[in-house]
Amino acid sequence: MAGQMDKRDGHTHTHFCYHGSGDHAELYVQNAIAQGFRTYSITEHPPLPEALTSRIPNGQALIDELAMPMKRLGEYLDMAESLREQYKDSIRLMAGLEVDYIPGMEQWTKGMLDECAGRLEDSLLSVHYLPGKGGWRCVDYTAEDFKEGLVDYYGSAERVYEAYYEAVEQSIDADLGLYKPKRVGHLTLIHKFKDAAAPADPDCCNDAILRILDKVQAKGMELDVNLAGLYQPACREVYPPEWILREAVKRGIPLVYGSDSHNPGHVGRGYDVYEQLMHKLHGERA
Repeated sequence: MAGQMDKRDGHTHTHFCYHGSGDHAELYVQNAIAQGFRTYSITEHPPLPEALTSRIPNGQALIDELAMPMKRLGEYLDMAESLREQYKDSIRLMAGLEVDYIPGMEQWTKGMLDECAGRLEDSLLSVHYLPGKGGWRCVDYTAEDFKEGLVDYYGSAERVYEAYYEAVEQSIDADLGLYKPKRVGHLTLIHKFKDAAAPADPDCCNDAILRILDKVQAKGMELDVNLAGLYQPACREVYPPEWILREAVKRGIPLVYGSDSHNPGHVGRGYDVYEQLMHKLHGERA
């Protein structure tokens, strides 16, 4: 069962993340080793296409905070590979990225992944950006930005959710080449501000979510069980919540714990909750 055989963190960040603590990735790895993790994926936010960054309100200042510049991608991979070698006797480290799926920019993303040929061992595929007021908007930046840039643009929180899950479904179908990630990142990230922005019907997109799970199963992909949402004051639930994880287990979809740590102290955060969920859900299937 997940959580018993291999204590694994499949979603983490580093000092190459400019909205994190700035602490070196080695401190994250050392904390993971101290907690008994046996496998640890380093999955930083990659560069973003100019076609996106040029159409984000407060563009360059925001992008400087959200993504590494292209010129640092090789340096990042060198760093991850160096740590993998340095700590190979203590933990299995895997180099990867948290790849952004951006509708209409699939060829750019494929090209970026091709540049990393053979160097990516474990990556995630996430949706962080949607068309919105004034261009592209980051769906998880601030509650105020979510409401003004997305809810006001689409007309309701439900319509924002619909657009988000449509993009997630497109990401699973998209041809991103040989190095396309095999795991869907924080499936319900769009719920981050659910208690702070405009209210939404919690069941508005259930059919879309089930359709996504069917496609994840058909493609042989995995789901990120992302504990970060549990610690967001306007969310307070795992990304995705228990009912979705139950549906994933029914379909035999592999589930991978992700701390989504943006500072070393968050490595392993909520792992006890993850273990309890896995015992419960797999026990129900026994």
